[in-house]
Amino acid sequence: MNLERFTELLDAYGADLDRWPANEQAAATALLTDRADAREAQRRAAAVDTLLLRAGLPEIEPSDALRQRVLAQVAQLPPAIMAPATDWRAQIAEALALLFPTGRRMPQFAAFALALMIGISAGFANFGLIDAQDADLVTVQIASATPLLSED
Repeated sequence: MNLERFTELLDAYGADLDRWPANEQAAATALLTDRADAREAQRRAAAVDTLLLRAGLPEIEPSDALRQRVLAQVAQLPPAIMAPATDWRAQIAEALALLFPTGRRMPQFAAFALALMIGISAGFANFGLIDAQDADLVTVQIASATPLLSED
């Protein structure tokens, strides 16, 4: 990591390395160990972080126009979005409505079913290609992929 990247991350995430992406933390720690200018940049960023924490957030009241616009948009939402379903069938219907907003689901279901059948057929067709020597290997692979059930 170079100093330019380090300062970009300081600006984005602040001085606390725990808030940084995990894949960047080790390189940042190494840079802090090696370079005094990186330590100084982190010290300045920590001071800015402290000022921001002390300042607090201002009280912002939405304008009446914004409030009316939001309420008008909420009033136009379909009832399914306004009141979440509690029945599992209704939840599935809501999920399908989000996937297929036009309401015509038959072409999409037909395409999904066709793709599923092609995949299943291709999977079963490959079983004939396994000879006796590889059958044990396939059994071991399937067994290792299957979680073990423990009896209590």
